[in-house]
Amino acid sequence: MRTYSDVIIAGAGASGLLCAAILAQGIISKKYSSKAVRIAILEKNNKIGKKLSATGNGRCNFTNLHMSTDCYYGDKEWLSPILQRITPEYIVQTFADFGVLHRQRDGYVYPHTNQAGTVVRALGEACANGSIDIELDCFLEEVNRLGDYFEVVTNKGKAACRMLVMATGSAAGRETGGDESGYELAKRLRLDVSDIYAGLTGLCSHGKFWKQVAGTRIQGTFSLFIENELCGRETGEIQIVKNGVSGIPVFQLCRLAATALGQGRRVYGEIDFVPSLSDRELLRWVQEKGIQGLVPEKWLPVLGKENARLRHFRFEVTDTFGLERAQVAAGGVDVEQIAADTMEVKDIPNLFVLGELLNVDGKCGGYNLHFAWATAILAAEEIERRLI
Repeated sequence: MRTYSDVIIAGAGASGLLCAAILAQGIISKKYSSKAVRIAILEKNNKIGKKLSATGNGRCNFTNLHMSTDCYYGDKEWLSPILQRITPEYIVQTFADFGVLHRQRDGYVYPHTNQAGTVVRALGEACANGSIDIELDCFLEEVNRLGDYFEVVTNKGKAACRMLVMATGSAAGRETGGDESGYELAKRLRLDVSDIYAGLTGLCSHGKFWKQVAGTRIQGTFSLFIENELCGRETGEIQIVKNGVSGIPVFQLCRLAATALGQGRRVYGEIDFVPSLSDRELLRWVQEKGIQGLVPEKWLPVLGKENARLRHFRFEVTDTFGLERAQVAAGGVDVEQIAADTMEVKDIPNLFVLGELLNVDGKCGGYNLHFAWATAILAAEEIERRLI
């Protein structure tokens, strides 16, 4: 393990890899004033881009042409200039420069190959071509600020650097390496870190009937209530499991449910089985034809003949599926401490915080990856200015 680098990037996930790949382009083109610029990536997993390789069921929905702060949870005022500067078109061109052709469907942007591995490979090759050192199975145990340098303590020894990029990811997705280590390191650097909750995952509910209807899929509307106040409503395919609900409509509202549950508030979910029909149309249909053609057969004994339950099937939410199964984590490093134009910590020069480690999370549809890329680009641009 190299004992000194100009830049150390902690984490070879989406944001860390893109930041490194951009800096590698500068090395290849001899853009920097010093011909011996040394950049290293320290990755705790046994391969780069482990979580990125699995994102979008392996297809990697890497941005979305319908971009807005409304697609994110977090400080929208802080986020707005980032999204205005780093647009979906900017991301598409960035990856085209790395040899990744895109395709899009209804605004959802994917690699043309439909494989996340294409993105990981392109970024990895850029790093290799730029002679960037990558240390795998390298766990960060401690980070210290020593004058103008950072000391990084790992299971493979100590290293120092002039600039440190924290791209360690979140606690979501244990199977792909998610853990709390990045938050702990941030706290040791005296950064404020908010409570962490599961995002983009399913919701649990008590009741024996769930096992009875498990495995069914409903083309309906899922509404979320905190106490008795409607907090959100999403339409799409709702998936029923043995202890609750899943599917994209549920994922989109999971963050709100998780936060409320963490505060000790009561949370309820509600399913509208037939949102395509008006109340009058639904009533008439049920009176004339019953409910057999409106819901999966397993639901018939659960719903009975009550018209109201088709429109307002309410249940109490008791928990989320947890960070182990979550696609993202809600919460993280408070963005008020971060300069939105560079991702640099305002009070700690040359320390940059990227992607999932920050207290910003998006809905399904490529928004979380877009944010990760955007933070990587902004940090890389600033680091380049200091290397030239």
